[in-house]
Amino acid sequence: MVIRILFCLAVATFSLSMTPHPAVPHAPAPAIFPLVASPTSMSSDILRFVNQHRHAMGLKPLQANSFISSVALGHSRDMLTGRSAFGHDGFKDRINTIKRKLGTIHVAAENVASGPMSAREVVDGWLKSPGHRRNIEGDFRLTGIGLAYGRNGMIYFTQIFIR
Repeated sequence: MVIRILFCLAVATFSLSMTPHPAVPHAPAPAIFPLVASPTSMSSDILRFVNQHRHAMGLKPLQANSFISSVALGHSRDMLTGRSAFGHDGFKDRINTIKRKLGTIHVAAENVASGPMSAREVVDGWLKSPGHRRNIEGDFRLTGIGLAYGRNGMIYFTQIFIR
């Protein structure tokens, strides 16, 4: 089995002056499949590993936010179904959606990944990437994590960071 793991990064401040990220071409993924592992438990594991790393760095833990998680889940599902390319297409729209619900956002960032990985493998991969590590170690307070699972074992991960 070939494992395809891709990582991308987007950081924005509100005024949101972002540079576009090149889309990574991929074949449309299969429809969402009933899960073997609970997405909630894997999301919780990702948050736990991220917060363990933040603690080791002397940083405050991120607080999970269910609305931000629902936005992250939407992006993961869109990448899974091919509605959105793998990456950060629509990042500004996601942040504006969160802003309408939660109010002022000073800084936002997003990590995405795809592949048949465990929570530990995803976080370890992000920590090996300087840009993703900056997001994990950034001055953020809230986070949301969304996972979408394909029939072929492929999982799309999105973590959004907000301050």
